[in-house]
Amino acid sequence: MMRTAILLGVNTYDALEDLRSPRADLRALEQVLQANGHFDRVLVLDDPTRNEAMEALEATLGEGDPKDLLFVSFSGHGVKDTRGRLHLAFRDTRHKRFETTAISAEVLKRMIADSRMRSKVLLLDCCYGGAFADGFATRSGDDEHIDFERELSDGAGTYVIAASGALEKAREGDNTHGAQPSPFTSAVVRGLAGAAPDTNGDGWIDAVELYQYVHREVEDMDNQRVTAFALGVRGQLVLARHVGSVTASDLPGGAGKGARPSAERARGPEGDVAGSHAAAKSRDAHGGWRWESYLDYQRDCLMRQSVLQQLPDADGRDAVVCDMGSESLLSGSADRWPLSESAKNLALEAEKERRPLRYGYPAVLFDTARSEGGGGRRAKLAPLFVLDVEMVEEQDECFLVPVGEPELNRELLLSAAELDEGDIEELVDWFQVDWTGRGVAGLADKARAVCTRLDLNRVDDLVAGELNSDLDVRRGARRGAQNAAVLYRGDPAGAAVKQLVGDLDHRKGSAIRIDTIADTALAVLADPHRIVQEGGSVLPVVTGLSNAAQEEILASAMNRILTVATGAPGTGKTELITSVVTTAIAAGRSVLVASTNNAAVDAVVGKVNGLGPQADLVVRTGNQEKRGNERDILNGLIAAEWKSVDVPTAHERLAMRQRRLLTAQNDLAAVEGTERRLTVLADTRRRQIENLPTGLGPETFEGPRDVGRWAGRVASALESRWTGWWHRWRTRRGLRLRGSDRELAEVLSFLTTEREWIGLLEELRARPRPEDVADTLRDLRQERRGESTELLLGRVAELLATGRPVIEERLRNLESGASGWKGMKKLVRTVRAWATTSRSVRGVFPPLPGLFDLVVIDEASQCTVADLVPLLYRARRALVIGDPHQLPPVNTLTDQDDRRIQAVHGLRPDELDDRSLTYTGSSAYHAAASALAAGGGEVLWLDEHYRCHPEIIDPVNRRFYGDRLAVRTDTARLTAPEDPATRWIDVRGRCERPGGRSCLNAKEAEAVVDLLRELWTSLPKEATIGVVSPFTAQVREIERRLGRDALRRIRVGTAHTFQGGERDVVVVSPAAATGVHRSSGQWALRQQNLWNVAVTRARSRLYVVGDRAYWAGQGGLLSDFAGVSAEPVDKSSGDARGRLFEALVERGTEPRVRQIVGGYVCDLLVSGSAGETAVIVDRAGVGSNVSLDPGRTLQRTLDHTTLFEKVSGLRTVRVPAWRCLSEPEVVAGEIVDGEAERPR
Repeated sequence: MMRTAILLGVNTYDALEDLRSPRADLRALEQVLQANGHFDRVLVLDDPTRNEAMEALEATLGEGDPKDLLFVSFSGHGVKDTRGRLHLAFRDTRHKRFETTAISAEVLKRMIADSRMRSKVLLLDCCYGGAFADGFATRSGDDEHIDFERELSDGAGTYVIAASGALEKAREGDNTHGAQPSPFTSAVVRGLAGAAPDTNGDGWIDAVELYQYVHREVEDMDNQRVTAFALGVRGQLVLARHVGSVTASDLPGGAGKGARPSAERARGPEGDVAGSHAAAKSRDAHGGWRWESYLDYQRDCLMRQSVLQQLPDADGRDAVVCDMGSESLLSGSADRWPLSESAKNLALEAEKERRPLRYGYPAVLFDTARSEGGGGRRAKLAPLFVLDVEMVEEQDECFLVPVGEPELNRELLLSAAELDEGDIEELVDWFQVDWTGRGVAGLADKARAVCTRLDLNRVDDLVAGELNSDLDVRRGARRGAQNAAVLYRGDPAGAAVKQLVGDLDHRKGSAIRIDTIADTALAVLADPHRIVQEGGSVLPVVTGLSNAAQEEILASAMNRILTVATGAPGTGKTELITSVVTTAIAAGRSVLVASTNNAAVDAVVGKVNGLGPQADLVVRTGNQEKRGNERDILNGLIAAEWKSVDVPTAHERLAMRQRRLLTAQNDLAAVEGTERRLTVLADTRRRQIENLPTGLGPETFEGPRDVGRWAGRVASALESRWTGWWHRWRTRRGLRLRGSDRELAEVLSFLTTEREWIGLLEELRARPRPEDVADTLRDLRQERRGESTELLLGRVAELLATGRPVIEERLRNLESGASGWKGMKKLVRTVRAWATTSRSVRGVFPPLPGLFDLVVIDEASQCTVADLVPLLYRARRALVIGDPHQLPPVNTLTDQDDRRIQAVHGLRPDELDDRSLTYTGSSAYHAAASALAAGGGEVLWLDEHYRCHPEIIDPVNRRFYGDRLAVRTDTARLTAPEDPATRWIDVRGRCERPGGRSCLNAKEAEAVVDLLRELWTSLPKEATIGVVSPFTAQVREIERRLGRDALRRIRVGTAHTFQGGERDVVVVSPAAATGVHRSSGQWALRQQNLWNVAVTRARSRLYVVGDRAYWAGQGGLLSDFAGVSAEPVDKSSGDARGRLFEALVERGTEPRVRQIVGGYVCDLLVSGSAGETAVIVDRAGVGSNVSLDPGRTLQRTLDHTTLFEKVSGLRTVRVPAWRCLSEPEVVAGEIVDGEAERPR
């Protein structure tokens, strides 16, 4: 794959007015593409002539391969000829000679269409850029209609972003203090530099994401409207890495981060613009991948994090006092300390067990924070300042020697001081910058300062020069800092990571074997090109609800080695995974479902196991308690009575249903395509009718044959050379025209459009009504559920009948206490579906390559890459589902530690960063999405939302997901609906930080409790309530005010508490307010993913209690709810709706525009003989910047129409936009008279 950028900029003109911004545009674009675009070649043409530009474009387009991408940017004058056609002007462009001195849109489009390259992106920073789509049609200069499909019908995969509409001028930059890029190019550069969103988390900014960002940035400019046209774009046209994203990865065959793209510049007529078209050599980012080093790196990171997170028990054997009199190691008084007898014994034991040593001062005795469930507290002992140390022996004496830098004990700050992450970051930064603890006096001063800041009790006066020789850890001992130094040993393979470390330790026999990785899904991380390999199609076995997006992901998961899906909140992940499991079982494939979240695993298990006859189809395993249930589950499977099923017949019946479903989807796609084309033509046709000579109109021509005959006759007359005047005279006479040849050209334009229009209408009449097709699809999916269940249970019964001896053998092994791995390889071929948490995999399943046919990893954005590796190794295919806009994995390892461990194993940081394979900063989702992008694949979307009221999810959809989600929540069935569904309660309290700790806003907490009292009495008893705050202190304060009884119904916690859960009503308490401490305020503002989680837990209602003015000025999601970001005006159906509105008014009705009922919007609400009718105008996707699969846009509109009728109780009809534009009076009559068609 070759990625080429051609940047064209013209400042100086021979015959036109000079410009100032284009050269600055070139510099800015060149820099951002070289730094961030991974382009193999960037060709910059500064002030080129027309021929120079043509030569560069022709050479690149002519030599390109289908998989290549071309990015073309033009900054300069856009000019129109007398027929209103756009031309790009170059240095030698002359008035009245545009055809030979400029490049017309028509010529450029033909070059694009003729190229073998399937991916082209064109940026036009010039006046009238929107007219690029006009081209061939002969229309007046005031015609702004965009008929892109007709003009570029063969240019699949072309995306155009223009700085202005067809009638608008583009603006230069503010050049008062030197040349500056234009507003459009400035926004493009900022977007490509990382400001544009990475909505699917694959680490790349694509053309759609860039357009959405630039449109938002420039839309406020006077008389300038950014426009975009997409044709044949399926999937993504990736343009630049998302800087700062952990997901940025090299593209297949593209230049890696370590290789700069070749930049060629051409200036003036002497420049060799054709140049050399050889690509810069690309580093093979995946060649020579060393699995040994990478596995060792992940293992060591896990072990280091395990040590950092450990806090010794106060009454345990892992810590001793260092009786050194005066502290010497942290203070820098000495570079070693001769070990006392007790310290030496501990160090020798640690060395024998290969456990690391840590040393610190002062020793802090504390109780662990109470658990969310109110569990007990345990006494712990840990130093406040900590240092990695090791024991060395010299001349028969043992010494303790520092091997690291002093640091604050983060785990102690979390557990003892209960600080929030933002406070910890601030404190650690202050400690590192201000670490002057040289000498015992400085160390003691630092210790006292930190204790004061944390409000940590000082049991002793902290005097580092006079250390205590013992510690008081008795049961009733005072908690706090004691004037003693302590040495303790860590456990690098603690219980939390022991199993994972065992899998990664490839040098042992029972771990991942390097030589077998190529046969597993794990191989795609090193060789993403394997992703495109596909297997045969598998019959979907869907026992529950489903939609087209879920079915696409299901098909991919069954066929491709790696599938990655973005699962935004409430988009049906559980339903999808259930379908994946049932399809895999029925297809004879083994499947493992894994997640870091127990609730996510249990939800799927509950769905699938509810299908069986008192037996579990999925074996829920995991920790020791879960593993103990395996015997009962297996006994239940062989004891259950399975209904007799004729499996071949059931399979054939389901296959028939699937064929019918595909046929119906194809019908929808065909209707959508026809209606889209009619919508595109409708404006053109109307304008052409208005421009026809007097006396001519559509009624002049008698049907399609007459239109075709006259079109041929007029075209011949206009093209005839020697006797053309006579032919034109006869033609005008036949049409009763007295005008000029120009009138004939207008007639020909109309007849050309009319011929296509008539053909499309005939095609549409021959197809079934889309409403009927949608009903058919709904019925087919409903019927499929029962047939899928029948086939599934029949397949399971067959497997159990033949595999009973395998199950009985497993039961005997369990009874005898044999290894849990014994017989597992055979067992998963009989009992096909298993589910576990990711950290418990090794306890159940041996590390065998490709043990499962498929692994499904849910909540992958919270799963580390280290967790991902063993899962992929145990499977042949993988489905990875996550949301890059939810909470990331909890990770206490510092970036410095991560880099150090990378260096130890000889790994390149830039390569790991590019491929999202670092331990810190990455997640399983990001690593998989990055590999998918590198292999030329595309992240799929679960794009229908079913949980939240539209008013709650709409701001989230706009900010995080690029408006890709179609909201399908049935608001009529919500437990506690209210209008409006969102409400901000303005409380201007004061944010305090007791002891420098977490933020607490007492006035806001009081207002929250007052609101909860009101909700307690007004809500239905079955309604669930949640309170979310980002600050632990605020959570504790609200809990204290509520009391224990209220907490039985009301759940209070941070966003992490609610991840994966939901409530009918959610109250958000931001705590931060005007005057908040800078670090706390900035931390809360940065946590946009946290706010996403908090808001999307609410089904029916969302309350925000806080300082509205403060949050309105901060930007981000809460500012959207504070009301500063108004809902964008819907312009998509404006013209069509406006014409229908006018026709309805002329019929004497009083239609209302954009009425909202139950959170959903209709275009018009009309009163007539049949009562009130809600009208949804269907633009067939025209004007949308998101490309959906054929038929999906129409399906969305039909679903919206049905849902609006359901929640509103109003008669609701879908009206195609082409009808509103071409026959608004007819449509108005049908609506008023109650004859308009409606869904069933």
